[in-house]
Amino acid sequence: MTIIGLGGAGCKITKSFEAYPQYTHYYIDTAQVDRPNYIRVQECTTHEDYEKNYNSLDLSHIQGEVTLVFAGSGKITGILLRLLEDLKHVKIKVLYIKPDMATLGETAKKREKIVFGVLQQYARSGLISNIFVVTNDLVEAILENVSIANYWQEVNSVLSSSYHMLNVFENTEPMLSTMAEIKQTVKISTMGVVAYNNFDEKIFYNLVKPRAKKYFFGISEKTLNEEKDLLQRIRSYVKNKSEDGCTASFAIYSTNYEQNYVYVTQHASLIQEQDVDF
Repeated sequence: MTIIGLGGAGCKITKSFEAYPQYTHYYIDTAQVDRPNYIRVQECTTHEDYEKNYNSLDLSHIQGEVTLVFAGSGKITGILLRLLEDLKHVKIKVLYIKPDMATLGETAKKREKIVFGVLQQYARSGLISNIFVVTNDLVEAILENVSIANYWQEVNSVLSSSYHMLNVFENTEPMLSTMAEIKQTVKISTMGVVAYNNFDEKIFYNLVKPRAKKYFFGISEKTLNEEKDLLQRIRSYVKNKSEDGCTASFAIYSTNYEQNYVYVTQHASLIQEQDVDF
């Protein structure tokens, strides 16, 4: 798999994926940086100028599945549609960092709304395979006693580790699964974590009207052998998460970790936040 970071935030999150050897990393930004697989683009003053001045990249050597990581309000997203065109030969997912709208000026708000809306339409139509939306404030909610100096490092670490573990589970045979394929249009998504001890659930974006929820239980061999009511607990918990118009399913994986890990993804077809009046 390949992770491509676009812009400052996207590149920093992509760097946190370097902890996992399963990925090849690329970085696209405007600064002069001495880093492997770094692609520098011309710095511009407007979103429109980024699109106009973008020179197509030869990315034909990138194969397989690609995740493109970036924040939606940056001017550099002006190159986004042309970059996606350069990557049309691969399967593309997007890890989209939704900014705090209260901190943005009017121009940045409008820019983010356009980018977010286009990407969701692309996901629904199949031009990209999925968009995962996250917000930093909801990721922050699962952190405890984080200093200002380490804030972004910790947030980025949670994002990369959660996304990585979901990739691991998606590519591992479960011991037991009730999951089924979701419809092509149900590809506007988010993710989150669930505390195993009390099933306290923390979602990284408040997805409106999800159509499907998927729970991934990574359970240690010790727990699998000792907790006789585990399957009943999981079934009961997941069943209570289903609602009208939204299915809930789960998969259980045996792991060599000492701790037990639970992750969740939610998936919608409804275009999010496009009725907001700026």
